[in-house]
Amino acid sequence: MSTTPRRSASLLAATALAAVTTLASAPPALADDLDQTSPEALAAIESQVWPEYTVGDSSIDVYAAKMLLSYGEINPGELDLEFDQELHDTLVTYQEAFDLHNDGDLNPDTWEQFQESVFGQHQFHRGDTGPVVTMIQRELNAKFNAHLTVDGVYGPNTEQAVRAAQEFFGIGVDGVFGPVSFHAVISYQDYAR
Repeated sequence: MSTTPRRSASLLAATALAAVTTLASAPPALADDLDQTSPEALAAIESQVWPEYTVGDSSIDVYAAKMLLSYGEINPGELDLEFDQELHDTLVTYQEAFDLHNDGDLNPDTWEQFQESVFGQHQFHRGDTGPVVTMIQRELNAKFNAHLTVDGVYGPNTEQAVRAAQEFFGIGVDGVFGPVSFHAVISYQDYAR
């Protein structure tokens, strides 16, 4: 498939995702166990800077972004750790669809849009399957040496690894991966690469 039809298909998918996100309203309590997360822990997580990546970078977070795009039925190209030109072009289209700063980089606005459009609509928990669960498993393996089988199935081992990460960050431990856990895990960069 040439780049132009792929970008057009990605634009259509991003536009559809934007429309669904705008029309859908998340339940008000949709966030990790906030009633058991101290205001100090929440403030510390919210103050963490989102990582930024551009063409040529390689990171588990680049993989995470590709999986989140895939979840939104947007083709990010090869599902690997590499930030290539195809991902750049896809991000420009995605950013334009959501009226974000459209530099094609993984920037804070783009991470916040992922946080809202994916985790603001659904919290991931035991029994869930799919690309977001795969992303969660790979992030936990890379950043917390969780030794999870990467199968896209949110089973008891994935739940336990999420609980361990939540405890590490001071998030109310419930084993459910929502927007606060997402921000904490993606912004966490103090791990062995």
